Amino acid sequence: MAVVNLTNAFVKSIKPPTVGRAEYWDELTPGLCLRVTVSGKATWSFRYRPKNGSGFQRITLGSLTDLTLAEARDRARRHRTTVSDGGDPQRQRKASREAAKNVVTFDALAERYLQEYAKPRKASWKNDEGYLKRPRAKLGDKPAATVTRRDVIDLLDAIARVAPVSANRTQTVLVTLFNWAVEGELLETNPVAGLKKRAKEQAKDRTLSDDEVRVLWQSLQTTEDVTHDIARALRFLLLVGQRPGEVAGASQTELVALDNPKNARWEIPAGRMKARKAHVVPLTSLAVSILQECLSQRQIDGDGTSLFASKFVARGTLARHSLSQGLKRVIDRLEAKGPDRKHIESLKENPPTPHDFRRTVGTGMARLGIPREDRKAVLAHIEGDVHGIHYDRYERLKEKRVALETWERHLRTVFLREGSPSNVLAFTREVALSSE
Repeated sequence: MAVVNLTNAFVKSIKPPTVGRAEYWDELTPGLCLRVTVSGKATWSFRYRPKNGSGFQRITLGSLTDLTLAEARDRARRHRTTVSDGGDPQRQRKASREAAKNVVTFDALAERYLQEYAKPRKASWKNDEGYLKRPRAKLGDKPAATVTRRDVIDLLDAIARVAPVSANRTQTVLVTLFNWAVEGELLETNPVAGLKKRAKEQAKDRTLSDDEVRVLWQSLQTTEDVTHDIARALRFLLLVGQRPGEVAGASQTELVALDNPKNARWEIPAGRMKARKAHVVPLTSLAVSILQECLSQRQIDGDGTSLFASKFVARGTLARHSLSQGLKRVIDRLEAKGPDRKHIESLKENPPTPHDFRRTVGTGMARLGIPREDRKAVLAHIEGDVHGIHYDRYERLKEKRVALETWERHLRTVFLREGSPSNVLAFTREVALSSE
């Protein structure tokens, strides 16, 4: 049994044996083995001993043509974790194969993907659920194993004709779904592997000017085109700069010390964060005033859970897309006239999204001289190196509070700048409430 430090160069240099088969065991990843046959076929496998006391087991990871060395190591490490936790990857795979006999349709496969993969692993699983609606409607009754590349291309092309970006997002989810199914041996192949995206996208860079922020804030204070909770959530988003989904899904249990201006904060649990790491957001006086409006309404309607409530009783918290739809409705109803005509025209010609609010907060804090590390801390952008991911546990709570208070002070001056009497009156009333 040859134990070697496998490298990409070494793997490429391997020649088929003249008889039998050769095995190369990875020195860096215990249990990982590359088997090469006389015909030249090379396959990755992982050998382990389950904690239940049975003998060594071996599970196939994939062929060398399908898996790189790095990918094989990653799969082997994941299996090692499973074994360490008392699991048996080979037995689990056999169980999946048995369960796969009941996965007849694409719709059933999509539901398993959501329940077994997306929900446990992705804070954004609801996005996956949304992007799978069209594929499930189109391909739902079709046996999953018979879904072809042409089926998916036709589906994505139809979506791309009206919503190019949505077609790309749908394709990304489908690739993840099929890869998950192949890795779990629910399907033999991924029919869309390597398929080019249907639309070319440009990186988004939309930020709102101070005057656009002022116009929208005033409109969100007085509009009857959306519910009070959607309007409050959008204004709150302009103050705290978090992800729209995190704001929409906020619950009352996440709020701490609202009655203490120096310690008021919003503690978002790891399960609701994109990076699966808990995040603390200091709350400024205006943010607290908006939340107190919400809590007062929740006391009236008897909802002791949600913060920004959905009008649909069965749902509870707002849906992420409700913020997008609400903002679009508010902008569509604006009339380009008066002293703010130019700014309203700008909003209509290039309408922002709720995520653009987040980008505006980050950009605005940079313009105000907030250090980059503090801006990243506010926005929950995690450093990608080992130190940032595993060792740096400092929350920068004090620095985040300074950053957000600086941003709020700037907004206070913006809201009172060149405003109409009604604008000044509305904001002055809100400032007075936030200071009580």
